[in-house]
Amino acid sequence: MYYYILDIKKFKKHSVVEDIKNYLSVLGISGEYAYPSAAYTTEDLVELGISKKYNTIVAIGDDNLVNTVAGKLCGRPEALGVIPIDASSDLCDLIGSKAWKDAADNLRFRVLQEIKIGKTTNGKVFLTSINLGVSHPTEVTIEVKDFIIQAKVAELMISNFNPTVTKLDLDFLDIIFRSTNPKDIAFLSKIGSFFGAKKQNDNDLSLIRARSLRLFTSNQIPLLSGNDTVAKTPQLIEVSDDLLRIIVGKKSLYKIY
Repeated sequence: MYYYILDIKKFKKHSVVEDIKNYLSVLGISGEYAYPSAAYTTEDLVELGISKKYNTIVAIGDDNLVNTVAGKLCGRPEALGVIPIDASSDLCDLIGSKAWKDAADNLRFRVLQEIKIGKTTNGKVFLTSINLGVSHPTEVTIEVKDFIIQAKVAELMISNFNPTVTKLDLDFLDIIFRSTNPKDIAFLSKIGSFFGAKKQNDNDLSLIRARSLRLFTSNQIPLLSGNDTVAKTPQLIEVSDDLLRIIVGKKSLYKIY
């Protein structure tokens, strides 16, 4: 039983909506369609789908819509399906489908992958990664268990899933940052050992793995998932305690090494 949530206002061509519905009908997996509005938010619609006993809630849209639905389903038995429309390449790599027709085919075969998701204290979540929205080198402070790190970074990414990052543990986020002067990175506190702290081959790229972190900057800076602002610094970011059941295809790049 499939319950589809899509935001028609964000579709560049409304004809695509009918194309998707027709194709799902051909596959034999058509169901109920719901649309966010002033009266019903995406979160409201997920709760409505759950109350109607649907076992699969499908988000048809971009990263923002998919993340919102994922946040409501994490820790629940219902599965998340994804049909990406204007979604990031990372999200497409996670489910193993870049085209919406391929993603619809995934729904029919219903291969489930259990993953954890990233979350922030403002209630936002992310399936893939969030990036610090900086346009020039910026001083940051990263607090993780047993460490406080200070660096001037040109880029910083907090990854739950990214195809370019080797994921070693379901319970850890990967924090990757490019420092303008890696020799000056200040490890202000070090107590005992730290799981997974290491340097990449690239001299100015550092990788840390942690269950949670606090990120500070002198001024508020947005944390971006795709083109959407998920949160702003300062921020506590952590991996979820619960699992999300998500439908993926054979070409999914999600893998624990």
